[in-house]
Amino acid sequence: MDEWHIGDPVDWGDGFMDAQNWGHGGDDDDDEDESFTTSRPSKSDEYSKKAWDLYMDFKEAEALRYINMALDLDGGNSKHWNRKAIILEAMKRYVESEECYDRSLRLAFSPLVCDNKARMLYDWASNLLEESKKLSDGTLMLKDAKRTCLRAINALPNTNSEEDPQKYQRLMESVDFYIDYERKFQTNLQILKGFDKSELFTITGRDHYRNVNLTPGMTLRLVREHDNEFDSDAIAVYAGDEKAGYVANSRYTKFNLTSSASELCDRFGYCACGKYFMYLDRYADIQFAIGMITDVNR
Repeated sequence: MDEWHIGDPVDWGDGFMDAQNWGHGGDDDDDEDESFTTSRPSKSDEYSKKAWDLYMDFKEAEALRYINMALDLDGGNSKHWNRKAIILEAMKRYVESEECYDRSLRLAFSPLVCDNKARMLYDWASNLLEESKKLSDGTLMLKDAKRTCLRAINALPNTNSEEDPQKYQRLMESVDFYIDYERKFQTNLQILKGFDKSELFTITGRDHYRNVNLTPGMTLRLVREHDNEFDSDAIAVYAGDEKAGYVANSRYTKFNLTSSASELCDRFGYCACGKYFMYLDRYADIQFAIGMITDVNR
């Protein structure tokens, strides 16, 4: 950043102060909301147009400085607040963006600004939904996504809206689905934490043994395969006479609250009895068939 000189804005970062002393760029009269129709635009309008040009050129930080200067000179201009909200949205500063949309609407109601606010809130809720999937427990973020989505729906104007309200309703339904999805996963996770790790195992290789449909409570047999050419600790899992898979023996295929085949193989000589417990499912990263040992035959 350049060094500050006399005549430059006092607040170099945001440009709120001493905006009169800051130079400005072009004054293209073609913009998104037809704000500038006079033949001699004011200084604040020139700064606002410059901000919009920079925003359109993907230079959001510079655009924010200019729109702040425009608001420093004319803080009662609803169109300037709308533009600042759009710029902040592009920077994913959603809280500030919403505040600016609200400021614009308090100054002058506009269906266009209502649509802009609704779209921003829709994107914000969508981002929260996706980010929730990266957390070990996304419940709180999902609830925040639902509240944000509801604000988006309420932001839509009753008339002259270009937005499809069904799109917002579909997002709300999707958020509700994932809230329920997360609740079920967290409940199952707490159930598994109530058991000792040595009692549980993960069944892997299910794609190769789809002829067996595992259901909770189904009786299973665990049979050691000492002569398995790929893994001397291999333990096959049978449902009746049909092979249903193997006890997972890798950290990539085993759920962390269950034992591996190598950890279990010393517990019994040839076979053990078990039952199918649950299917633990949470997005693509966590999908495990979990079994439980009920008896061992040494």
